[in-house]
Amino acid sequence: MAVIESLVGNGLFVLFLAVLVGMGLGKISIRGVKFGVAGPLFAGLVLGHFGFTVPDAYSGLTLALFVAAVGLIAAHEIEGTVKAYGLNFVAVAVLMPTVALALTYVWTQFVFPNASTPLIMGSFSGALTSSPGLGSAIEALPAAARQDYQIGHSVGYVVGVLVIVVFQQLYPVIARLNLDDEKRRFDEAIGGTDDDAASESSVSEVTFSVMGYALVIVAGAVVGSIPIPMGPFGTPSLGTTGGVLVAALVFGYFGRVGPVPTRMDTTILSEIRAFTLAMFLAVVGIGAGGGFLATIAEYGLQIVAASALTSFVAILAGLALTRYVWGMDWISAAGGITGGHTDTKGLAAAVDATGADEVAAGYGNTYPFALLFMVVYAKLLVIVIPLAA
Repeated sequence: MAVIESLVGNGLFVLFLAVLVGMGLGKISIRGVKFGVAGPLFAGLVLGHFGFTVPDAYSGLTLALFVAAVGLIAAHEIEGTVKAYGLNFVAVAVLMPTVALALTYVWTQFVFPNASTPLIMGSFSGALTSSPGLGSAIEALPAAARQDYQIGHSVGYVVGVLVIVVFQQLYPVIARLNLDDEKRRFDEAIGGTDDDAASESSVSEVTFSVMGYALVIVAGAVVGSIPIPMGPFGTPSLGTTGGVLVAALVFGYFGRVGPVPTRMDTTILSEIRAFTLAMFLAVVGIGAGGGFLATIAEYGLQIVAASALTSFVAILAGLALTRYVWGMDWISAAGGITGGHTDTKGLAAAVDATGADEVAAGYGNTYPFALLFMVVYAKLLVIVIPLAA
């Protein structure tokens, strides 16, 4: 019994048990559909439900390691992606939060008028997994409404993660996409010419650099902590995730910071990316599993429905714009949609489902603008939705 208790309290054991079981689940195919990267997430949810836990620090650590790897790989394509789709990504960043804002207003005023208004409002920032949006709303809300909003955000966050992860896994299968063709279209769109190849070869590459990798994370943490003044809307920041992604894209593009190399072998980085991704999603699942069902039982299915619909309809809006209006390749579209959803877990799922780390280039172009609109709209939501005195 003492051994079992010791294992349950051993964060490393719990983490890698979720990874082991989850990766096994991810390989199971049901009518051609696999859990894939969602396997560790669902395994973590089950373990978390039964009381297994991991230290909170695991989340930030595994996420930073994953994002650094993805950003360093995607840095090879960042210039071409910006030239090809820069303004398109800004439009996606405006559209998806706007759709979420409109839906949240509809839920509170017409669909769920008898539910706690702050609770349903919390689905706005939760469904699009925006912690800066949460902070912005909490600043604007009266004290009496903050707890319900936070609960709504927490439930919506888990639901939003599940929706974007499952969407990224299933859409290529349902749409019967030929991912090789989509990658070829991506390469053509960003201008894979001989000049580009010559430019690539002029940047020296090393197999791997521990110093370079550490530098990306350190610099990213600094960048992510810098407040962005937005007047009455507060001073949000990119956070560690956004900062590390920006640092990885910039440093990876230039290839060197002084004597420290930052352009590394993509084969090695891809292995690091796959490993840290499995760990990160396992941690997310373990953390969410503990109180998820209890929260739903206590606060009802209305907040779950509002969050799921907000997330899914916003994703559909991004999908319609990128794929069916602009005819964008799926590698770029997947990155733009996850960036508009402000969700690194969705990015992870997209990278896994497409097998293309270049998805991060679209994410990196969209995410900062989506974050901006989530912060602004969270304040606007408090203004336009009446709260009981």
